[in-house]
Amino acid sequence: MSAVSDPAVPDLVAGARELLRSCLAVTGDDRVLVITDRRTRPLADVIVAEARALTRAALAVVPEVTGDGYARARAEIGRALDAHRPTVTVFAAADPGDLVAWDGTFWARLDQLGARHAHMPALDDVCLGVGMAVDYAEVARFTLAVRDRLTGCRSVRITSATGTELTLTCAPERPWTPFTGLYGCAGEGGRLPQGEVFCTPVDAEGMLAVSVVGYPFNSATGLLPEPLLIEVAGGRAVSLRHPDRELESRLRDWLGGAPDGLRLGELALGTNRALPALTGNLLFDENVPGTHLAFGHPFPEFTGADWESPVHVDMVVERPSVRVDGQAVLTDGTYAGSFDDNRREQNRSRA
Repeated sequence: MSAVSDPAVPDLVAGARELLRSCLAVTGDDRVLVITDRRTRPLADVIVAEARALTRAALAVVPEVTGDGYARARAEIGRALDAHRPTVTVFAAADPGDLVAWDGTFWARLDQLGARHAHMPALDDVCLGVGMAVDYAEVARFTLAVRDRLTGCRSVRITSATGTELTLTCAPERPWTPFTGLYGCAGEGGRLPQGEVFCTPVDAEGMLAVSVVGYPFNSATGLLPEPLLIEVAGGRAVSLRHPDRELESRLRDWLGGAPDGLRLGELALGTNRALPALTGNLLFDENVPGTHLAFGHPFPEFTGADWESPVHVDMVVERPSVRVDGQAVLTDGTYAGSFDDNRREQNRSRA
């Protein structure tokens, strides 16, 4: 796999190769289906070409996945799944509302097929050519190391130059779940690019300064020129402030109009150290070394939370510093050297 030295020059073929060979473990026995639309077709063509070097592969071009046209797009996706009965699927169509991710019938059909799945709803050149053109075995190793460091912690303190001053309380018995990006077994799948560890905190107090807002706002907002400020008390957002009053109002209505939409449901650390900086694309940014939090649904099947919500909006902090039980884990978006020190010590013990 070729290295990417300049994030402005994505290596699309290397990204497609890592996606198929490492993340999805495609072999000659597989049937690959790539789902795309006109907007992302050029990138899907790269993925299909690499898949055909390994096994049988098909491309399904579906209508634009939007609110009004979603039923038609979903029907086309269903027909493609029935026709090809894939063992590996890649969703590489634009989905600005993240509608497919919340469609239980789509995931149930993948489960019936036993398909390994890569979900890439905001695929662009940087996601494929930088976010995927990395060593995912190393991403997995480091992600598990961060998971081990966070397991059992009680307190997480997040600060940033943009204005974050937030203290979160964690329950030591609740799990921290790693997403490594490796989906090699039947029925496994998730978003790519990848690399994060997350939990549901039990309380939070302070100020959160957000540079990237997640779905369904992300495609319209990108990288915010000024941070969105969210005051948090008792584990809930109690005020939102931003110069863009329309964004502020829409976000307040979206979260405030849903049961537990203002409740903090996720605390996550991005663990893909090959990703250089925030881009404004949540699919990429939530894996950049740093932290993101989400209001709304806590994904209790992963976190052990005892509540749910119909909404989930991620909030990415730019270049944060993170202290866990008083010890530095991240400083200005860079992980402490102790993670690599531990790896060197393990290698010495094997020698």
